[in-house]
Amino acid sequence: MEYSTKIAKIEESKTIAVSAKAASLKKSGNNVISFGVGEPDFPTPELIKKAAGEAMQKNMTGYTSAAGLPELKAAVINKFAADYNFKYTMDEVIISNGGKQVLFNGLAAILNPGDEVIIPKPYWVSYPEIVKLAGGKPVFIETQKANNYKMTAADLTAHINNNTKAIILNSPSNPDGHFYSEAEIAALIDVLKNTELFIISDEIYDKLLYDNQQFVSLVQQYPELKARILVVNGMSKTYAMTGWRVGFGFANADWISNMAKIQSHTTSNVNTIAQYASKIALETDQLTKIIAERRQVFQQRRDLVADYLTEIPGLEFIKPQGAFYYFIDISALLGKKFDDKILNSSLDFADVLLEAVKVAVVPGVAFGMDNFIRISFALNEEDIKQGLTRLADFVEQLYN
Repeated sequence: MEYSTKIAKIEESKTIAVSAKAASLKKSGNNVISFGVGEPDFPTPELIKKAAGEAMQKNMTGYTSAAGLPELKAAVINKFAADYNFKYTMDEVIISNGGKQVLFNGLAAILNPGDEVIIPKPYWVSYPEIVKLAGGKPVFIETQKANNYKMTAADLTAHINNNTKAIILNSPSNPDGHFYSEAEIAALIDVLKNTELFIISDEIYDKLLYDNQQFVSLVQQYPELKARILVVNGMSKTYAMTGWRVGFGFANADWISNMAKIQSHTTSNVNTIAQYASKIALETDQLTKIIAERRQVFQQRRDLVADYLTEIPGLEFIKPQGAFYYFIDISALLGKKFDDKILNSSLDFADVLLEAVKVAVVPGVAFGMDNFIRISFALNEEDIKQGLTRLADFVEQLYN
C-alpha cells in the first residue's frame, strides 16, 4: 500500500517525543525533571472550570457554528479591542481548535502549490510542518546572535522572491523568548509594505512579556495592513487552558470565510463546553489580576534560571524577554564524550542527559538550530533548582 507523499515529508513533533520519553521513565519509577513541556504549570483558574460545569448543567453541549459560538466571538472581539484599541467585526474572527488549527486553516486558505512561506530561525517546531501540510514550502532565514536571533530587514529582503506568499512572525517567541521592538518591527514593515505578502502574526504569548514591557498587536501598529494580517492567539498560555483547545484568529472577512470553509469540513466547531467557559474567562475582570500574578512568578523563575545557567561552563544564552523558555547554545559541548557516547548533536545531548541524570530538554534541531537546547521554566522553583543542578553536574562530567 502507498501512503500520502505529503505526509511522508512531515516530521513528528520532537517536543512531544521528548515529553513522551520522560513520561515513560517517570512511569518506571525514575525521578525525572522535565524542562520539555511548553505549557503553564498553573491550573486552569477555578472560575473557568466552574463555568464549564455550569455549561454542562445547562445542557450547552450541542453543535455551535463551525466558525465559533457567536457569544465567544463577541467576547474575543471585545477583549482584543479593550487590550489593543482595535475593533474587528464578527465576520473577521474565527474560533478554532487551538492556535495550531488557526495557523493551518489560515495557511491552507492562501497557499497554492509552489508558494513559499518565510520562517525565521529559530522557529516553533510546528511552523514548517503546518506549511507543508497546507501545500506550501517553508523557506528559512538564518538569524544571528548579534541580532538576538531576530530577523532583520536585510534578511527579509534577501529571501523574498516571486514565489513568496507569506511570512510568519512570532513575538514573544517560542523557543527563545525574543521580542521585536517597535523599531525592529517598523524596519520589517518597511520591506513588507512594498509587497503583497500575507503576514501571519502569532501572538499567543502576548500576556507573557517581562520587565514591564508593553505588547502591541501588529494590526494595532499597522492598521493599514489589516487586509493582509492574520493575528493568531488563544486561551492556552494566558489562561492555562492548553488542553481545552480554544484558539482564535483575526483577519479580513474573506480570509476568515475561507478558513471557516476548511474548518466546517474537518473538525466543525470547537468543543462547545470549552467555548462557553472561554467566554466567561474573557469577560471576567478578576482574571486580569491572576494573569499578572502568574506573569510575575514566571519572571522570577526566568531570573532564577539565569542565575543558575550563568554558573555552568560551556552554555551561552540570551535572557528571554517573553514566553517561558531559554534557548541555550551548547556548541562548546558538542564533540565531547559522556561515557562511550560522543555528543555530536542536540539530539545526542538531550538523549544522554535524560538517560544519565534524568533531565528532559528539547533538542534545538526541533527548532531549526542543532547546536541548541530548549528548556522551559514553566515548573516550580524546586524542580528548576534540582534540574539545573543535575544539568551542571552533567556538564562538569563532560569537562572531566
